[in-house]
Amino acid sequence: MPRTSFQAPLCFRSIAAFTALAGLPLLLGTRPVRADSITYYVTNSNWGEYYELGTFAYALSQSNANPGRDTIIITPGLAINVDLAPDTGGWLTTISDYDGVNIEGNGATLVGNPSFRSSDDILYTKTNVGVMTDGDRLNQRAFSFAKVSRGVSVNIDALNTDGLNGYLQLDEGLTRGSTIVPTTASLSNATSRNSVSYGVDASSVFQAFTNSTLNLSQVVLENINPALDSIGPAWSGAISGVNATLNMVRSSISQVAAAAGAVVWSGGVANVVSSLISESGGLSVSDETKQGVMNLVNSLVSVKAQDSDFQRLQAFAGGILNIKASSVLQDAYSNTYSSCSNYPYACAGKPLTAFNGGTITLEQSLVSLLNTDRIPADVDSYSEAALGFDPYSDSDGDIVALDSVWIQPTPNQSAADLQSLLSNPSLLTSGIPLTLEDLGRGLSAYYPLPGGAYPNPDGPLIDQISDANGANQLRNPIDDSPILLDVFGNPRTRNGLRTIGAVQPASAPAPLPPAGAPAPLPLAGATAALAWSRRLRRRIRNAQAPERVENLD
Repeated sequence: MPRTSFQAPLCFRSIAAFTALAGLPLLLGTRPVRADSITYYVTNSNWGEYYELGTFAYALSQSNANPGRDTIIITPGLAINVDLAPDTGGWLTTISDYDGVNIEGNGATLVGNPSFRSSDDILYTKTNVGVMTDGDRLNQRAFSFAKVSRGVSVNIDALNTDGLNGYLQLDEGLTRGSTIVPTTASLSNATSRNSVSYGVDASSVFQAFTNSTLNLSQVVLENINPALDSIGPAWSGAISGVNATLNMVRSSISQVAAAAGAVVWSGGVANVVSSLISESGGLSVSDETKQGVMNLVNSLVSVKAQDSDFQRLQAFAGGILNIKASSVLQDAYSNTYSSCSNYPYACAGKPLTAFNGGTITLEQSLVSLLNTDRIPADVDSYSEAALGFDPYSDSDGDIVALDSVWIQPTPNQSAADLQSLLSNPSLLTSGIPLTLEDLGRGLSAYYPLPGGAYPNPDGPLIDQISDANGANQLRNPIDDSPILLDVFGNPRTRNGLRTIGAVQPASAPAPLPPAGAPAPLPLAGATAALAWSRRLRRRIRNAQAPERVENLD
């Protein structure tokens, strides 16, 4: 018989003790914690059916049916194969109990192996990615993990996905009379990688609808619809929301299909704090039923420009993008798109664009744009009009620089032009802000992260913000707490001074953070960045004529 008992939170239990507990026969069933809540254990390496004890499908089904806030505990490190899951429209489950559920993943991973064979007999998988077209044969469809029903709250810790299409979709908040109960999902210490959409419509990994709240802490997204050179896989963004709230802290996004963008938010508030976005599309914010506001704070965005209008940081349709103590990096050398409405490079390769009443405000931040000589002379990289057209029309936006902003001039936008455009005669534009790699033949590159984001010790970013522990202390827009570490875990100030951008110079390895402080950010995608840098250098060395270098993509 199951027995009633109090169970301490997992964080107060040792892994050894938990592992020993995991071997008990009790794990195949359930054990009451209170009269109205139950703890379910997942031990089976297959997703299973709703009636199979020990499977994730069973635990979620039982939790939905049982009143009270239940807990699901998964055997540490378990790999759960989802390929044989029932076909329910592409989603493995719906979490629907109004009392919610806590899922302790313990490093377990939901594993899918979607694949298809093309009409010319090429096998495409989650690591050899292609876009399905007519005539292709689906071998194994992709699944997404869970929909969260209206008004439901779910907490998930350390549950990973590999080879799924999406992770969570949050339904609208629940209206009860004059009260709105938000739909809420809080995810921590998890990785979602190798996302593809074979057999289903492409989806955001995380998607939030009206009056829902998505909290992400130390979450890593890697290889999301990762056909970076294709516009086909997805358009909705790795993380997207409509009239919802996003709180993303110390998380990273890398190698996301540039056609989609990393975070796309329409209405509501999106807070991206102390996070890293690399080799991906950009950020987009707009109004919807609610005003759209995105706060990018203490974060690094390295945009991979390809073939869409999301490969930049953009605010439109009234949206507001606030960029504070952050770094924006982009290399014009990677721009390949040259046929946007017969206007070369008007879509791709524009770091900042505000249009249709959108506003971008920069403060204590930098925008670094390399190899600007590749940008055609009639293209504005910083634009207050859609696609660079007609800056005097009624559809224009506004880009504003407040204090301590460094921005890269281009052949078409001189320092004086940018000071006028950003309404700041004190705008910083001179000097070399970052330590760069000289590729020869007039080309430079960022070193692989994290090194490529560190300020030039003799450059214009160092120690520009005074009284950084006092009147100019950097604060988190989510809870107004002080931000003490930079995006890579270094102390955020030095002798009461702070450097422009998201990275504080460090002459020695960063000390361990104090007890209770957030852990340093994981560097997703750094290996891929290093490989890309080496490939680029090799291709340049092998080039035989200037024309060949010019045509590299």
